[in-house]
Parts: sequence; C-alpha cells; structure tokens
Amino acid sequence: MNIVLSIEAINPPLAGIGRYAWELATRLPVQANIDSVRYLSDGFWRALPNYDLSGASDHTALSVKAFAPLRLGYKAKIRQQLGRMRFFSEWYGKLMPVLAGQRLNRLSNTIFHSPNYFVPKCDLPSLVTLHDLSIYRFPQWHPKTRIARARASIPESVDRASLVLTDSLATRLEVIEQFSLAPERVVAIPLGVDEQFHPYTAEETAPILQQIGLRPNGYSFFVSTIEPRKNLTNLLAAYRALPMDVRQRWPLVLAGGQGWQSSEIHDDIASAQREGWLKYLGFIDQHWLPVLYAGCRLFTYPSWYEGFGLPIAEAMASGVPVLTSNCSSMPEVAGGAAMLVEPGDVDAIRDRLQQALEDEEWRATAIARGRQRAAELTWDACVRNTVAAYQLVQSR
Repeated sequence: MNIVLSIEAINPPLAGIGRYAWELATRLPVQANIDSVRYLSDGFWRALPNYDLSGASDHTALSVKAFAPLRLGYKAKIRQQLGRMRFFSEWYGKLMPVLAGQRLNRLSNTIFHSPNYFVPKCDLPSLVTLHDLSIYRFPQWHPKTRIARARASIPESVDRASLVLTDSLATRLEVIEQFSLAPERVVAIPLGVDEQFHPYTAEETAPILQQIGLRPNGYSFFVSTIEPRKNLTNLLAAYRALPMDVRQRWPLVLAGGQGWQSSEIHDDIASAQREGWLKYLGFIDQHWLPVLYAGCRLFTYPSWYEGFGLPIAEAMASGVPVLTSNCSSMPEVAGGAAMLVEPGDVDAIRDRLQQALEDEEWRATAIARGRQRAAELTWDACVRNTVAAYQLVQSR
C-alpha cells in the first residue's frame, strides 16, 4: 500500500496529536504491507522533521536547566497567534484544502490519512482520526475561531472519509451519534505508551528530583496543558481541603503550559504555591516526564472530558497509582486499575485523594493492575491496527 500522511500536527513540542502523528510517521514505513509513505503538510509535500526523542531514558544528562520551563519557539508562537485570528483562520481553512486536494488528485493507488480531523476534497480513499468531540460537547473550552473552522471542516471530512478512526470506544460512540454514521464506518484504535515510561527506583530518581526540591514517593503529580477542560479548579479545591499534614507530606506538582482561558486557574495555582503545598513547573521538556511520573506518590487526572487520556496510561506504565474521572474515555483507558471520581464532586475528589495517598493495600493493587493494563497499550499495536484499517479501506 502507498500512504500519504498529513503531518501538520508534528510541531515542537511534540504532545497529544503531534505525538500520535509522529508515531505513525516514523513507524509506518517499516510495517509489512506498506510500500511507501509520503508526508503532506499545509498543502505541500514535506520531509519528516528530524526530532531526537531517544534521550528520555538517559537521565545522567539531566541538569538543573533541564527543569526550567520551556518557551515556545517563535514559529510556534506565530502559528498559535495566527490560528486565533479570524481572518487568517478563515483564509487558511479555504486555501489549504485546495492545495492539498491538488497534490492528492495527482496520485493513484494511494490512501490518504489525516491524523488531525481534516480531509481535503480529493479522489483518493481516505481515513480521518477524530481524537475527541469537545468542540461539539464543550465549545466554551475553545476559541471562537477554532470552533467556527472545526465545525465547518469536520463534517465535510467525515463525509469524505472512507473510515473514521477514534482513540477510544467512548469517542467512537460519540462520533457515530454526532454524525449519524453506520457503526462499520468508525473504528476505535487505542493510543500507545512509549517504552521510556516504566518504573525507576528511588535511587535512580532521587538525584534528579532533588534538583527541583522533590523526593521520590513524596508528591502527587499532574501533567497537561493548563486549561478548564482538565478540571484543575476542582482538583486544587479538593487538595486544599486535605488535612495540612497530608498536603505537606505529599504536595501537588503541576507540569504544563498555559492554555486557553487559564488565567483564573493560574491565579489559583499561584495562591496554592504561596500556601506552600503546590509546585508549578510550567511546561517542561518531554524528556524528563518519565522521572516525574515514576517518582510520584500518586498521579492525579480528574479531567472533565478526554478522547483518550494518554497521561493515565503513561503513569500506569511508570508504576504509580492513578486517580482519574469516571466519565468519557478515562475509565476505559484505566481498565479497572485507577481510583475513579466524579469530576464535579470536590468532596469526593478530596476523600479519594486521601485514600489513594494513604491506603497501602489499594495502592499495591492499583500499581500491579496499572502496569498490566499499560502493557496492553503500545505504539506498535496502535500502528499495526492502523495498517489493518488501511487494508480495510483498500478492500472496499
């Protein structure tokens, strides 16, 4: 099979959809039944960027500077700012599909895959990955320009696609309902966990963690973009309601860059830091996440909504217990290994936090089950299942 993969999402820092696209882009060329892979971005043929992600397991290279908050490069900043401008967003949304369609229509015997919601008008059999439907279910969490562009392009992409892929069964059901699709047109393919996420001993993590004032097994951890969808307001309220000795023994550590509508959350974070029970690291290099996962006492992720919730799987693979929400895809990803909470119930989150931090019997069971569940979620499996989806499209 000949594949064209859209790679607009592959921009530093690689996280979320960008990481998914990267794993497809780098692993597809070596898969059986794949004859060639070409990369398309912004309507032009591109070479795959050269990102070295192998340094994550080399913790001897860590230094104090490694934990300084990262800043977006000027290209990323420009891209982010332009995306929020209505005129540019509308212009981009009209021009890029035309350019992409022209490129694709010159090909034959080829399958096109967009890992990021969008399929241009073209004659090739196509697949599109819809990671979540928050743009429909919770529009208040997105800039207006993003909503307008997505709601104009996503239904067209779904109509054009021979097959729609989702990251979870929960999102698959949402997509079927939202677009009135036949079930056979939507396939759920779980994401994977990178091999760098696995348990480390206290002796391995201690020298690294002490650089930022942490100790192994001495903190709760949260990582994600700081935005309303992640439910940090309720997490902080619940953590503030814990007994002071619990907060002092296991402070909450947050890692993640500033997202949309997050100014009030950052004010709350600053207050918690002044109170002495929270440490905010900002956006950090992905290379150092394995140590922060493996060194924590508990990973907390009571999000309102997720299409998958990859940090849940990464934390379980790292050998730490997980507290997450009882809605959308999160119970599915956790696979019975996590402590589940109602994200809107601050008292319940507080109680479960304390239990997850102190109940040694539950913790031991959660760690064992979590590692078993995470072992089922690999990027190799994700890519193999994606190739199987290509074969399904080819056979139709």
